[in-house]
Amino acid sequence: MIGNLAEGTAYVVRVRAVDAYGRRSEPAEITATPRGRGDTGWRSALTGLLDEFADDSGLRTDAPGSRWHVSGYRGCVEANPGTGDRRGQLVFGLLCGTDQAVLRARSPLLLHDPVPGTGELGRATVITDAAGPSGQLVVDLVPGPVDRIGSAPNAPLPSGTVRVVVNDSGARVLASDTVPKIADAGGAKPAPRRGVGVLHRFEVVLTTSGVRVSQDGQLIATGGVLPDWKSASVLFGFNGPPGVKSRVHVDAAGFSGPAAPMPELYEVPIVPATQRVLGSADQAPDIGVSRAPLLGARSARAVLTVSAGSALDPGRLVLQLGDNRLPLTRAVPGPGVPAGAEVTLYADLPAALLAPGGPDPLSPYTVRYTGDPVTATVVEGYLEIQPGGPVPGTSTRPGAAETTVDGLPTIATTVHDAAGATIDPGELSRGQRVAIDVTLTGTVAQWDSGGVAGVAGLQLWLDGRLVLGLPTDLDGPGLGGRYSLVLGADVLGPGPHVLETREYAADLAAPPVSELTQLTVR
Repeated sequence: MIGNLAEGTAYVVRVRAVDAYGRRSEPAEITATPRGRGDTGWRSALTGLLDEFADDSGLRTDAPGSRWHVSGYRGCVEANPGTGDRRGQLVFGLLCGTDQAVLRARSPLLLHDPVPGTGELGRATVITDAAGPSGQLVVDLVPGPVDRIGSAPNAPLPSGTVRVVVNDSGARVLASDTVPKIADAGGAKPAPRRGVGVLHRFEVVLTTSGVRVSQDGQLIATGGVLPDWKSASVLFGFNGPPGVKSRVHVDAAGFSGPAAPMPELYEVPIVPATQRVLGSADQAPDIGVSRAPLLGARSARAVLTVSAGSALDPGRLVLQLGDNRLPLTRAVPGPGVPAGAEVTLYADLPAALLAPGGPDPLSPYTVRYTGDPVTATVVEGYLEIQPGGPVPGTSTRPGAAETTVDGLPTIATTVHDAAGATIDPGELSRGQRVAIDVTLTGTVAQWDSGGVAGVAGLQLWLDGRLVLGLPTDLDGPGLGGRYSLVLGADVLGPGPHVLETREYAADLAAPPVSELTQLTVR
């Protein structure tokens, strides 16, 4: 995808195919001139909220007026305005390879009367590249102010929740057991293929005949559910490929309905003395929360998200701030919390904590459980404060330059028998001829920087001895491909062996990347 082109300027684009050995094809060429903003009709439907992320003002939560709350593990999720070709976009840096970034609108989606002819009640729209290869987009409509509910395929959903998941497996509409079911209208077609870093527009539309999900205007999923609520929090969840550092881009997000005023609140992040939920009598580290942001506030609320490692009763969760033990209330009422769920809870702070005097800091700050021991952790916590006067929040930041490095293609090694069937490398037979297939794939490497480092060549080492060297830069650096090596019956003796695949970058200063495969001949 090529962004931020000048309107009215003619551009020549040439595309070449690159084979596994770096040979280039003759280019396919096209000349095009960007004119206008393309299909803009979708914008007119987003009357409740539309943010096109010209800067990060909508995400600055240290002063009243922000449009979004960003949820993610501290140190693992960054949200910054884009630069360069990504100027005018929101960029999520997913630094730990496992976390989900969640963008929750502060104002709710309010359903309207059915539109004659279509039966539309409301819609949520996001333009993002999160659903590219090995990535995932999740859209949750929840009848309550939850911050996150988890992205696992079997994550329990709060009562009344409608969830849409788009990933390599397709697009699916899910719902909690409490959402009324109706006949599924059907008519969806498989989504066109998505590439890494390529933006697509996803729309989730609630109608009187069910839920409809579209990608760039094409219907890709339907669901036979019709929620009975009139308003809901809108959560957009973004995942990159598991296990690798990645960046996800959001070009616009919003929803329909009447616009609701943004709450006059600001946030102060708070970190518990321990992320583990303690028992009622467990010793807590002497780490607390400063009272300074609370002094003079009209009201304040502590908001927490707890991940349940085992089933628990949310009514037994208690927030401890110094000598104060405050019961926590679930943002969306429901039965007990099953293992694997993430639940958002809150506690309104007493007026005494907002007035001068008393201990400072409030220590310890922790979450306790008053029943039998459970396994649970605090994922996120912050104070939501309604100020009693001006708040010296920070100003909007310009986009920070992204420091990314193009990664080498990932390595995958498989072992086949003489007939081409995949076999277990730990169960090879004596005297058996085997084929080693090495596949270098650039798709995942693109998720961090948007590019792939060129490959100069690869080597295969067997038990510390070089058995194959292949150059992959005949016309220029390679970008990946598939390579095969046949090992004769006399090469592998009985016992264990180590096969190492080494991949060398065209940049000679970059270290090689390797993968080890354990072979065992019985």
